[in-house]
Amino acid sequence: MRVFRQVFSVVFILSIPLLVGFGPPKLVESDSQRIPVYISQLPSIKSDVAPTVEARASIIMDASSGRVVYQVNGSGRLAPASITKIMTAIVALERGNLRDKVVISPDFMIEGSTMGLMTGDVVTLEDLLWGMMLPSGNDAAMAIAAHVGGSVLQFVAIMNEKADELGLTNTHFVNPHGLDDEGHYSSALDIAKMSRYALSNPKFSEIVGTKLREVDASRSFLLLNNNRLLDDLDLSARVDGVKTGFTDNAGDSIAVSAVRDGRRIIVVAMGTYGRDHAASSLIDYAFSSFGWMNMESAFSKYVATTQLVGLASNRTIQSVMLPSWQIAYPTVYITPDQTGSLFTSSREATRGNGLAISASGGTASRRNIRPGG
Repeated sequence: MRVFRQVFSVVFILSIPLLVGFGPPKLVESDSQRIPVYISQLPSIKSDVAPTVEARASIIMDASSGRVVYQVNGSGRLAPASITKIMTAIVALERGNLRDKVVISPDFMIEGSTMGLMTGDVVTLEDLLWGMMLPSGNDAAMAIAAHVGGSVLQFVAIMNEKADELGLTNTHFVNPHGLDDEGHYSSALDIAKMSRYALSNPKFSEIVGTKLREVDASRSFLLLNNNRLLDDLDLSARVDGVKTGFTDNAGDSIAVSAVRDGRRIIVVAMGTYGRDHAASSLIDYAFSSFGWMNMESAFSKYVATTQLVGLASNRTIQSVMLPSWQIAYPTVYITPDQTGSLFTSSREATRGNGLAISASGGTASRRNIRPGG
């Protein structure tokens, strides 16, 4: 027995290096400290607190790159209400002729918000787009769908085809106006992508950025935009679109485009009790807590994330949106021998402000509204 104990002790001692590894300890992906930072960064990080937004889903996207910097339930499938009309407008602009004359049928008259159409009115397709996007006319949406698609059902099929083309994996349409319907849903992330795509069309941008429009057709229509944040001087940035929505199921929802100093963000808040307040809070947070950095500098000097690697392959993207504290204090220095392990990391640690930093190989740093409105 004594000999056995001695042999066991010798074997155990000799096996210790094999059990614990060689060399000094280092961070790996499973370590609990997700993003070690420098002491000098702590004051900036401590002051960087995201707002509390009472919404079922919310998101902030950098419009230039499409990079999401903040999200809560971004992929959750929710009723989109009249934000649906962004896709209706996309299809109409891409498939229709804005000068086409449309005779209004009684079939187009449905519940909810309205452009004010009457049976027998003669309007152009462009007139209908203004009437759908400003006062959120469900009647205008129905007229657009029937005219451009040949029927409402065929038009909705085209909407879903476009959603697939844009990679909107959590979106499915059943109607062109957004009234509650089984199987009709989208997500905050998909709405942000949809908005970003739509804003690349100058006519769409013109329409959603207009507060008031007078349409002269067989009758005159005075159309007021439901988006009360347009050019709101109390905001930290200028809002120039996109669309509001409300139904009992969806709650109060909004997608907005906001611009300051030539930088554009897209904010989406779904299922809120006050869409203007929710969107305003996110806009203020975005422009006070984030900044933009030259893409080359961000990629080569500051941070390395799998998402940035994807952006870098797109030569049209010149800058990237990052938290202000990250721009002020570099935290990850990339050398040629590190890039392989950093960029192939299977896991990313994400701070509350949306910045994702990879850790690999032991290297880690740091009202009263009618449905449809």
